[in-house]
Amino acid sequence: MTPLVRPSGPVEIQGVLTEPAEMERVLLEHPSVARAAVRTTGGEPRRLIAFVAPSGDALSLRELREHLADAKLVPGRGQAAGLPEFVAMTARAHRSDAAWTADGLAGALEDLARRRAPYAAPAGPTERYLADVWEDLLAVDAIGLDDDFFSLGGHSLLAVRVRIRLQRDLGLEVPPEVLFENSVLRHQADAVDRVRAGEAAH
Repeated sequence: MTPLVRPSGPVEIQGVLTEPAEMERVLLEHPSVARAAVRTTGGEPRRLIAFVAPSGDALSLRELREHLADAKLVPGRGQAAGLPEFVAMTARAHRSDAAWTADGLAGALEDLARRRAPYAAPAGPTERYLADVWEDLLAVDAIGLDDDFFSLGGHSLLAVRVRIRLQRDLGLEVPPEVLFENSVLRHQADAVDRVRAGEAAH
């Protein structure tokens, strides 16, 4: 399992000095967070991982990053790379003490790594837009071009919410099968662009 360390004081991650214990405290103040644990990975390069369990159905990682930025614990929007990396625990995890032990947290991190593809950054506007939508719906950080919606915890109801967002934000009517048959981000972005091109041609 990935080694995790509970820091007792400030740590430097990617050149940014931060206080994991204070970050944990501030996360727990957010109304959408039921439990939180902030750890660093062992070895180099270090990574800062924030495990969070939702208090209800919605958990916006963007809101949590802004919450930490407001507390001056992470860089603000448009500054250096955002810290920490978030791992969203299942809602039931805040009732399971075992999920919050060192082994439980390491297991959650390993499970997420197994379900993810090697990271390739979204580049085009549709890719970046869909990556933001997926992050909001799946509560998964740093969505990459080769990540699969369903491997990351998506299901048919969340796919419907992707369609609703596409209609609301882009004015596109995307058939359900387009999203189901193109569940990898880069393929879904290509499919959405084809729908957009088809609508523009009429």
